[in-house]
Amino acid sequence: MIIAPLRMTDPWFHRLARNDEADAQTLNGVSCDIAVRMETVSILHHDADQNYRPYLHLRGQLTRIRPDVVLPHGITELRFRSGSEPTIDAFYEFDTDQLSELVRKGYFGPRFRVPDSMIGIMWELPAEADLLVIAPEDVDQPPLVFVDVREQNSAVLTEENSGYALAEYFPDYSIENSEQMVAEAQTAVPTHSEQIQDLFADEELDETPHGRAGFSRRDVPSGQSAMEPLPKGAFDRLLEEVEARRRVEEAAKKPGVDYVPDSPEGLLRERITPAVEQALVDRLERRTEHVVEVDPDFDGFLDLDVEDEDGVR
Repeated sequence: MIIAPLRMTDPWFHRLARNDEADAQTLNGVSCDIAVRMETVSILHHDADQNYRPYLHLRGQLTRIRPDVVLPHGITELRFRSGSEPTIDAFYEFDTDQLSELVRKGYFGPRFRVPDSMIGIMWELPAEADLLVIAPEDVDQPPLVFVDVREQNSAVLTEENSGYALAEYFPDYSIENSEQMVAEAQTAVPTHSEQIQDLFADEELDETPHGRAGFSRRDVPSGQSAMEPLPKGAFDRLLEEVEARRRVEEAAKKPGVDYVPDSPEGLLRERITPAVEQALVDRLERRTEHVVEVDPDFDGFLDLDVEDEDGVR
């Protein structure tokens, strides 16, 4: 018989456990196998007292419990309802042989990680459970079962008690790293067989090694000067073009001026600047036409003590 159990944290557990009229049986420490839908598997490390020994943290959802013995009322399996599965946290410890195998598989390499094949699948793990079985009032009704898995969040697994040698499930990353290094070395120096074009094929280059020891005049063949001029390069030709352009601009300047009339500087000095100066002069003349003539004897103050012709001050 397969029963959907309730957890012992359910409020009905304490009510039925104290009810003397209920036909209840308590079973403690029942060995069983649990099915866990594994969600995450990560590599952790112990403290310095264990030289940072690696171990695995397993975390998943408990889906079912299968006791090693038949429970009362013919119960053979407890299967949790969807959405009510408790969380299981377990820790897997590698033994020395497994650690050596992980090292051979490239544990200290940069690409070493937990394989994806360990996640999203069902794991069968050993466990112990405490149960409370309540007999039904009617024979046609199923029994009521409360269950609690021991060390639900702190179980320590090994190859001996779990039957899993998890180091075997890790791929050999050392081979992958070696193949990647070879591939990177091959692509790091690209070759272009029969496609290389010599950029200096038409140039005559000095093939004399730089820093040649003992180089002196006696190394020069007789009848040849040791200071022969080198062919003109692109930089020398550029300098000659700039100098020629400068000489042309100097010849185009008017006598007594230091600019070329047709250049932007000449346009500014001969056309724009005189027009701006003339506009300023015209504006100043228009403003002076509206100035009122003032008596030179006027001192700027009104004399209230002076009488006019009618004797009025």
